[in-house]
Amino acid sequence: MNDKLQEAAPAGLSHPAWERWSFARPRQRSVGIIALLSICCAVLCRADEPTMRFLMADGSTVEGTLSAAEAEGTVQINNPRFTQPIVVSTDHLLEARRPSAEPDVAADSTDDAGATRVAFELNDRSRYVGEVVTWQDDVITLETESVGRVSFGSERVVRIMDVNKMPRPIASLADSRFRYRREAGWEFNDQGLFGATAQTATVADLDLPDRFRIRIDVTCQGTPDFELILGDRSTGGAGQGGGRIDRRGGSLSRLPTETLVTRIEWFDNSVSLVRSNASVSDAAVFDLTDAIDRLTLDLYADQTSGRLLAYHEGVKRGEVSLVDDQPVLRRELTLINRGAPVQVTQLELLQWDGRVPESRLLPDRYTLLHDGSIVEQVARQGDADRIRVGDAWYPIQDLAWVEFGGETVAAVGCELVLRDGCRLRGEVQGRDTAGAIVLRDSTGVRLVVAPPSVVRCVGRADDDTAPAGDASELRADGIRLWGRLLDGSGTGTTFGWRAALAENDVPITADDGVTILFASPSDVNADVESASERDHGLLTLVGGDQLPGELISIQSDGVRFRSVVCNEIRVPLVDVSRVETGPAVKVEPTDLPWLTSLPRRMVDSPPTHLLVSPDGDALRGRLLSLDQQDVRIEVRDRTRRIDRTGVAAVIWLGQAENGAEKETPSCRYVITTRDGARLGLQTATFDGYVLQGAHQSFGDCRIPVDLLQRLSFGPRETSRQERWELVPVKQPKTFQ
Repeated sequence: MNDKLQEAAPAGLSHPAWERWSFARPRQRSVGIIALLSICCAVLCRADEPTMRFLMADGSTVEGTLSAAEAEGTVQINNPRFTQPIVVSTDHLLEARRPSAEPDVAADSTDDAGATRVAFELNDRSRYVGEVVTWQDDVITLETESVGRVSFGSERVVRIMDVNKMPRPIASLADSRFRYRREAGWEFNDQGLFGATAQTATVADLDLPDRFRIRIDVTCQGTPDFELILGDRSTGGAGQGGGRIDRRGGSLSRLPTETLVTRIEWFDNSVSLVRSNASVSDAAVFDLTDAIDRLTLDLYADQTSGRLLAYHEGVKRGEVSLVDDQPVLRRELTLINRGAPVQVTQLELLQWDGRVPESRLLPDRYTLLHDGSIVEQVARQGDADRIRVGDAWYPIQDLAWVEFGGETVAAVGCELVLRDGCRLRGEVQGRDTAGAIVLRDSTGVRLVVAPPSVVRCVGRADDDTAPAGDASELRADGIRLWGRLLDGSGTGTTFGWRAALAENDVPITADDGVTILFASPSDVNADVESASERDHGLLTLVGGDQLPGELISIQSDGVRFRSVVCNEIRVPLVDVSRVETGPAVKVEPTDLPWLTSLPRRMVDSPPTHLLVSPDGDALRGRLLSLDQQDVRIEVRDRTRRIDRTGVAAVIWLGQAENGAEKETPSCRYVITTRDGARLGLQTATFDGYVLQGAHQSFGDCRIPVDLLQRLSFGPRETSRQERWELVPVKQPKTFQ
């Protein structure tokens, strides 16, 4: 039989997906051919290919398209902001999914209208959807839409389903543990989620749909006191998540239309369903009929109609229903353990169409037909048109469900959910010559998957972790990527990026919309040093750019300033908005509007500067000069000399002529540093240690990487401009 299984590799090379991907080779080895790299990236990120959201173990998120990588155990993420795909190990990938992550079998199917397709679920949680070709000698051969023809042993089958009856999974405990925010006392172990401490909770951010189904299995080591609540764990009172409602003092609410709470309580040997607020409630209580230390339920919730149903072994045990005037649609679940330790071994979230299932006790092994009849035997043989159950043959279109009573254990590896409903589990082996993902399942069968057919990919990472302390962050639309900035000159770009959990460096091709937040320096004295440097002096331009350093002088030919970023420079007076020489009480135009008023007697000779002392005192006049000892200013036609130490800031007044603002020089990059610099650079280079760039007023700037705080691609923010415009006072009225 093993030989037969190995020969069952799909031969789907004529599938349209192969034709689209046969020319899209994601990796480009020729350094310097940037035009070709950009073309390849554009091909990979075409609008007709599905965009997925990738989540990595360190919290990085990237929106892009999935493609196969060459190396074993890796996949590629294609995003137009990078000229090359990001290669990610499946060991570091938590999940990738489309915005609508579940397969739409009816919409995406290309099968003939008369074809009958069924789904086979196997004991490793994999699932194949297609048409039965043969079922002989304990080997089942199925023709699928996404992976072609596959074969597997019949002993691996745990259930067979009509595709129209097949539950649509959203998330499971096994592959979504990163969605659980846990208090101390909750942790994952080999069996699932374990709650060892009383009065602790975990919140599952599962993005619950309006209608859903939960299959839960919980055991308790003692007297159980366990709750599952629809919503968060806010303790604000009725309708606010997990806060219990105390009715002993009567109603706590004036309005019966408060938001309602929905929860399931397992206490001792009974289970309660509760739908309530502080004024009204609906409840259902039932006893456990099997082991008192185990709770196994199928829960059906309709948030729009305020309805909750509970089934146990196919039999409805309870139902509650209260409708909100304005339904609050919850997206989270909260699990609270108030008593003895509990072990959650299963929590599967499934789509629900709102149709209430029939309540009846089902045997462990059975075949359910579409007419509702049950045969207490399972299928053992079949072909394209029929399946034999016991001694009788049934048309395959009459088959609704076959339950073999077998246990499923998730195989180690990745999980790919395909658009036709197939769910594949195994190890990623790389890619084939057509650009498809090669997957090897738990039995060694080789599967070939076209990346556009994947709607969800679950990696091998078990849980999320905090990013490294020295990691910087790249932000863009749909991207939050931890890593570090690189020199991109080797690939023909200005900057490159190395994601912390990626296997390769990628050049950044974007000209706008990218921001990099640099990691804080490890030196504990860095903040102190930055503060002392910031207090030493600050030069601010009309466009909002700032440069910390030391003011040397102000003369008629410009402002002379010294900085570690650009050494000694001279800036034209018309470009300067403010110069600070040390700490002072901050003066804002809104704080002292009279400082910008222009009396009638000064219209012909308005003040041009405002001097601010360290204590916040202000003096207006026409600044003549400033050097290391003295400041000369003309006030009311008299020249006054002030000691340099008495001036903490010089502010330019009335820079614009006739109210027109000075045009701010354009730039491609905006840099902010930890000592207060904000620079718009026209060009930039980076060697991994120093960022160097050209500034319109400051010239050549060199910023060490430890000093960098933020790098933005694109022009400055116009709101950064600082204006101190003189406002003429109101003219008096005159009468004839």
